[in-house]
Amino acid sequence: MGIYAFALEQFHIDNTRSRHEDTDTVAFGLRVGHRAEQVKTLSAGDVNNGDHGTNLVFDSVLIGNADTPVVMSYQIFNGDTGGLRVDLPDMNNDLADRVVEAIEQAPEQASPSDYTDWPASGSPDNGDANPDNGDINFEDASWIKVLEFFAIGSFIFPDCDGFVAIGTIGLRRRDWDEQISAAGGSTYRKTIRYPGTNSPAGCGSNSDYTVTWSATRRTPRGVGPLSVRRFLSDHWLTLQPGLRSLDAANAPISIRALMT
Repeated sequence: MGIYAFALEQFHIDNTRSRHEDTDTVAFGLRVGHRAEQVKTLSAGDVNNGDHGTNLVFDSVLIGNADTPVVMSYQIFNGDTGGLRVDLPDMNNDLADRVVEAIEQAPEQASPSDYTDWPASGSPDNGDANPDNGDINFEDASWIKVLEFFAIGSFIFPDCDGFVAIGTIGLRRRDWDEQISAAGGSTYRKTIRYPGTNSPAGCGSNSDYTVTWSATRRTPRGVGPLSVRRFLSDHWLTLQPGLRSLDAANAPISIRALMT
């Protein structure tokens, strides 16, 4: 049993897709087992090179079964999302759902995998990991293949519009716990680089973005014995109704397991 927070902390731009500023929309979703949280979106507005915080967080996520797949999915699009053939929340949910199915059928994993390449290639591709800085570099731009899966790979985006980052990160809960413990026992954080697609003539050169996300395991707050009511209040948990409603699999939950 564990209570977690999954966050899309920021994106960093080394090079915009447009000639000067990108106009970015960010979508961030979480799927725990086969239960999807409502996709969070952010209109980042006109942005240039540098760091851009998003503050998109799924907090107080209770996950009971250690085998439960937990998937974060995010997309960053430069331009008018109204012209997309698939809107960002639907794209987010579809990718996350397919990754949950892939995890359930796959051998055990030792580290987080970015399944963004999975729809086209049949297997996750982590690219070249750099153990010194924690980055995963998709130098071959393999993340772009997901556009083919949604039948928009050959779509001609108007003006300088286009995706600048797409990520779908999945692990079983026990494997998230291992990564969090290895990172110091509280938060596991990762930064992934997304070199971009060719932009049309008249735009800037290829986009070059990195995205930073994190997974945190919460500990009980407060000092001294906690009542169930106080525990739920401290962690912003709501019964709908009954303790089992807190778990994605709707499995029975004991008070002891919940509060430890």
